[in-house]
Amino acid sequence: GNSELKDKEDQFGRTPLMYCVLADRLDCAEALLKAGADVNRADRSRRTALHLAAQKGNYRFMKLLLARRGNWMQKDLEDMTPLHLTTRHKSPKCLALLLKHMAPGEVDTQDRNKQTALHWSAYYNNPEHVKLLIKHDSNIGIPDIEGKIPLHWAANNKDPSAIHTVKCILEAAPTESLLNWQDYEGRTPLHFAVADGNLAVVDVLTSYEGCNVTSYDNLFRTPLHWAALLGHAQIVHLLLERNKFGTIPSDSQGATPLHYAAQSNFAETVEVFLKHPSVKDDSDLEGRTSFMWAAGKGSDDVIRTMLTLKLDIDINMTDKYAGTALHAAALSGHVSTVKLLLEHNAQVDALDVMKHTPLFRACEMGHKEVIQTLIKGGARVDLVDQDGHSPLHWAALGGNADVCQILIENKINPNVQDYAGRTPLQCAAYGGYINCMVVLLENNADPNIQDKE
Repeated sequence: GNSELKDKEDQFGRTPLMYCVLADRLDCAEALLKAGADVNRADRSRRTALHLAAQKGNYRFMKLLLARRGNWMQKDLEDMTPLHLTTRHKSPKCLALLLKHMAPGEVDTQDRNKQTALHWSAYYNNPEHVKLLIKHDSNIGIPDIEGKIPLHWAANNKDPSAIHTVKCILEAAPTESLLNWQDYEGRTPLHFAVADGNLAVVDVLTSYEGCNVTSYDNLFRTPLHWAALLGHAQIVHLLLERNKFGTIPSDSQGATPLHYAAQSNFAETVEVFLKHPSVKDDSDLEGRTSFMWAAGKGSDDVIRTMLTLKLDIDINMTDKYAGTALHAAALSGHVSTVKLLLEHNAQVDALDVMKHTPLFRACEMGHKEVIQTLIKGGARVDLVDQDGHSPLHWAALGGNADVCQILIENKINPNVQDYAGRTPLQCAAYGGYINCMVVLLENNADPNIQDKE
């Protein structure tokens, strides 16, 4: 055979031998190799015929190429070896074949992401491959480029069958350090199992004595925070049951997992928390309880659940600025929540530290329906805050002409002056809000009133 032809490359740098692999033509490959074709010639992506055979999971081709001294340690542009590529297939035959040829220490060769074949096997959820690699002394504690060990990748899987891969790794070394290994973002394998909502894997991981269910990631969130945030009620229950420390951790904002479940309106998850003896509705660093978080997000299902399950709940409890749940709901514009709180005797004119009632917050933000609901619920329009501003001043400062109209229809004085002598009309003019000025002037606002300056 012409030596030029047998290793002739196409535009991808691929040789006839590589095409034999791709087309599954073993007979042609044997003929080429007999004629002296280079078994380790690499294409433009630095892959050899052995890479391609491994990627396809073609056992017969791998056997042939290895017999002809195919290099199983050859790295492509991504630093992947044929060993890495054999882990993608459900059958472990090709992997077993390669391992027979390998010298000790070669089994943990790393790709560009610092991942070994064991990382790959864990990622592809192939327990047979994991067993084989561990039997060949693959190191289960090598961190990849993200700081993840194979157990992270095994746990980071939505399929319940991932428990087999997880168990294979843990049976080799059920140590606390492995179970609670944190990647470079502080996340443990349990964090990932929770994030995937994989109850089966969470169950396996937490069944080990050494598994810490309250370990913090770099954002100061525990697996319990993640479970709450995603509304995984069954996982929350399991983690609460297996929390040896008995205390519920809070994150850097002082927020507990219950806060996150409450704000996302996960009523079933909130119920699981409230029925557990270790859970109290603690306040965050701002003094806000999960009930207040729920009100601020309009999480009505959660509010109903909390009012039903916690008969001792104080609907008028305040944060460190003296704001109530009703203040939070009014500020965010959640009409249904405002109605719900008023039906349960929330104080309609509760004052915060700025002497703002919930009505002030709604006027500032321009939430018309909330304003009408509060007024219907008995909110006073004639109150002023610590600067002497009325709700009408706040509506004018926010440029909310419709709100000005509603307040005037409810008998607010259009010429009310704050402690500096300013009227709502001056506030509207200051902000350049022509529409507000028109409404105020149509309703007898006096343009000639002067402030104290």
